[in-house]
Amino acid sequence: MRGSRIWSGGRWELYSVALVVAGVLVVSVWLWAAFGGWGVRIFCGDYPTQSCLDQMSLFALASLIPGVLALVLFVAAFVLPSLRERSDLRAQTLGYSLVAWLIAGFTVVLGGLPAI
Repeated sequence: MRGSRIWSGGRWELYSVALVVAGVLVVSVWLWAAFGGWGVRIFCGDYPTQSCLDQMSLFALASLIPGVLALVLFVAAFVLPSLRERSDLRAQTLGYSLVAWLIAGFTVVLGGLPAI
């Protein structure tokens, strides 16, 4: 037997819902920080220098790499039939998507650090 019947759907569905909610929250903060002006306002202040603006723009663009990966994983979790049928695999894919969103957000935070 592969696993307990309890894990065959119910709890994995709950995990999937929790991961979707967490992912939506993280992606909204990432979007506002990277492209909505929060990052510049937080890290560069009210009167940003051009070098700070350039650095934040560079890191915002760099954060698109894990952001696009996270979006692909998020969409795949609900579009691919193999992932729709198995709630454990869908929850795992959504977990990987959440990790990629967090990496995208961390990339924006790295852009706010002083240049070396």
